[in-house]
Amino acid sequence: MVSKNFYESLEAVAFERGLTIEEVLSKVETAIAISCKNSGYTGDIKVEWDFEKKRVKVYEYKYVVDEVDPDGPKGQITLEEALEIKPKAKVGMEIKTEINLNNFSRKAASIFKQSLLSGLKELERENAYNFFKDKVGEVITAKVVDYSNNFVTFNVGKNCLANMPDKEGIPGEKFVPGEEKKVYITKVEKTTKGPKIFITRTNREIVKRLFEMEIPEVADGSIEIMGIARDPGSRTKIGVLSLVNNLDPKGACVGPGGSRIRRINEMLNDEKIDIFTWKDRPEELIAEALLPARVLSVIADDKTKQATVIVNDDQYSLAIGKNGQNARLAAYAIGWKIDIKSLSDATAEGIEFTFNVKG
Repeated sequence: MVSKNFYESLEAVAFERGLTIEEVLSKVETAIAISCKNSGYTGDIKVEWDFEKKRVKVYEYKYVVDEVDPDGPKGQITLEEALEIKPKAKVGMEIKTEINLNNFSRKAASIFKQSLLSGLKELERENAYNFFKDKVGEVITAKVVDYSNNFVTFNVGKNCLANMPDKEGIPGEKFVPGEEKKVYITKVEKTTKGPKIFITRTNREIVKRLFEMEIPEVADGSIEIMGIARDPGSRTKIGVLSLVNNLDPKGACVGPGGSRIRRINEMLNDEKIDIFTWKDRPEELIAEALLPARVLSVIADDKTKQATVIVNDDQYSLAIGKNGQNARLAAYAIGWKIDIKSLSDATAEGIEFTFNVKG
């Protein structure tokens, strides 16, 4: 019989490794069987657990048969062999003998330990793979462990590390060991060494997930994110729509005193985020997307998703943005092709338009 202390130590192992006690006991049974086999036991090894008393007994079963079937169960012995063990043995009888694990040799104990540790690591790898597989498409908090050779190593939990190419980081950000960052899981692969976890900080989806994490109205579906465009490390444009009456989607996302959006800015290395209100009318939608520039007129073709936008001369540079960024992000976020013209150029070209944008 194995003591109560042994069982309780297994409970501690299960807790420390994030496993269930049933999973651990299964690997213990396998390790015991391997150790018994290496100690000369040839029968069928079975482990009996007394869960109330937290004790375990190990038995060797031998089954008496007329003729040993090579494809049959373990532990088959002939009647002649059985009679040497038990004088009154008969064909069909089970011979059950308790094994005292305390009498095992040092080698057998070492085999048990190695087998158990190997089994536990296998369980941990499988559980970690299943855990992170379910996290694909989500944002997690990871801790920087190392940064070298253009790769950042993160501790992502579950005794797992993830190596992210620094090009998947936000341009200009630093990676200091011990620092925590939000990362987006794009893919998980199963390997013999555990799950291989692919992460990034540069895609649009991480912004969407952070909005869902930090803004309750987005998380509960009161506000829907309609479009996102991003230049990682520089600027993001995001269009939001309220599905609830009397709820200002832009104001809710910004938060009191800018508190909500500021937290997201900080998580993205102080990347700027422009929030605009999604509109049904193309003219209003395009004007909103081009904020902070003020638009005078939008000539929109809803079929081709192309529009000519006219702004005052003093708003032209702002509407285009540095290196065309504002116009490019606006067009990408809403799915339109946008051609921006200053008022003087539009007049000189003879473009007919009406002032159809309010504000």
